[in-house]
Amino acid sequence: MDRKDLTRIDDYTWEIPESFREGMRVPIRILANEELVDDIITGEAIEQAVQTAHLPGLVGHLVVMPDVYSGQGAPVGIVAASKYPAGAIAPGAIGHDINTGVRLLGSSIKREDADDMLDDLADALHGHIPCGVDAEGPLQLSKSEIDHVAQSGAQWALRKDMAHQDDLVRAEEGGRLNEANPSKVSETARALGAQQLGTLGGGEHFIEISYVDEVFNRAAAITMGLKEGRLTAQIHCGSRGYGRQVCADYIERFQDVADKYDARPPNPNLAYVPLDASEAEDYMGAMRAAANYAYANRQVLAHRVREAFDDVLEGRGDSLKTVYDVAHNLGQVEMHEVEGKHMRCYVHRKGAARAFGPGTPGISLPYRALGQPVIVPGSMGETSWVMLATRDAMSKSFGSACHGAGRTMSRHEASYHGDPILDDQLENRGVRVRSSEASTSGGVQLKENIDAVVDTVSGAGLAGKVARLKPLAVVHG
Repeated sequence: MDRKDLTRIDDYTWEIPESFREGMRVPIRILANEELVDDIITGEAIEQAVQTAHLPGLVGHLVVMPDVYSGQGAPVGIVAASKYPAGAIAPGAIGHDINTGVRLLGSSIKREDADDMLDDLADALHGHIPCGVDAEGPLQLSKSEIDHVAQSGAQWALRKDMAHQDDLVRAEEGGRLNEANPSKVSETARALGAQQLGTLGGGEHFIEISYVDEVFNRAAAITMGLKEGRLTAQIHCGSRGYGRQVCADYIERFQDVADKYDARPPNPNLAYVPLDASEAEDYMGAMRAAANYAYANRQVLAHRVREAFDDVLEGRGDSLKTVYDVAHNLGQVEMHEVEGKHMRCYVHRKGAARAFGPGTPGISLPYRALGQPVIVPGSMGETSWVMLATRDAMSKSFGSACHGAGRTMSRHEASYHGDPILDDQLENRGVRVRSSEASTSGGVQLKENIDAVVDTVSGAGLAGKVARLKPLAVVHG
């Protein structure tokens, strides 16, 4: 594909028409500036986006975010809305790491007050938080207790004195999705969940201590509790093996019933069923259970971060306040205006954050008038951004925005051909690093294009800049 295949809508929007390939149900809208668009249309991810546009029941347009990269089935960094309940649902268009996301904590701690203790703080974080692909946590819950976690989400942590009420108030969906159904989760997934709650995975998942480098929207920053020169903590993780197993189980199950629904996906990892099928109801119940597990996991990790701050900074853990907790890989039933008509949609977001504009129902109360916060983590040990969703996002991207820095290549390709980010390179830039595995960040090389991604999201009118964060220490698997 090259630019002659695209229609330019505006400075940040490019369209692949529905006629590009037989079987596409909707056009594709690529959100990218001049710096990013050529990389996107020549990569593997765009072919996966074209395949995703074949899913039955899609409405409006399929959105490709500026941080898109190839994944399993659908690419990571897309939004696909299917008419509800007449359309279809595809686990591969939501993602294996269900509700991977970011929890951002702000603080009143000045950077200069902690400079001499950053090494101790990194050590404490590493000591409090098990890290790595196979990491197991100290909680070691029973399977029945894991079902309670999957029903309650972050509320479970509140009952266990590992959360404050304000943590839940400032979390997407209050840290809990309704209608979760743990009985639709396999024994294998539940066994993984029993071992892994309160742990940080491998790859690009990390916990980072940063500081607010610059504020661009002071009114919003005040509401968020962000002030220049103050420390923040960013927790980037998801549902661990529990969610990955749920996704794998249901892709296989949907493949097994394909003939029943005459479902012919262009890619086996895009297996789908009708939204009103019993298999779809089972998957949605299991997916919500995994999402709640992820909300609880990030909350337990936030509690561990506060404990580490208490140990090193003389009881200042409680100064860490939740700014927001945002999910990246979720499917949800929402109301949207499509081609002038209000309709219920099932919105698949894979590698995309919900970004509801001001006044939209469902936004956490502290941000209802401002719009939903969008936290955009950079590559591990790189600049991150805090943004605020706009009303335009509702019509342009089904109320969605990017989820992070783009990737030079897929995770699989990077494992073999990439030039991994070495921990000592981060150390040489003054970022303290603690790792539980090899001296590379999971064999994953990410683009250092976070500013181009954020400029695109801002220029396209999906979200406005609030603050830029610079890293000081990072812990990863």
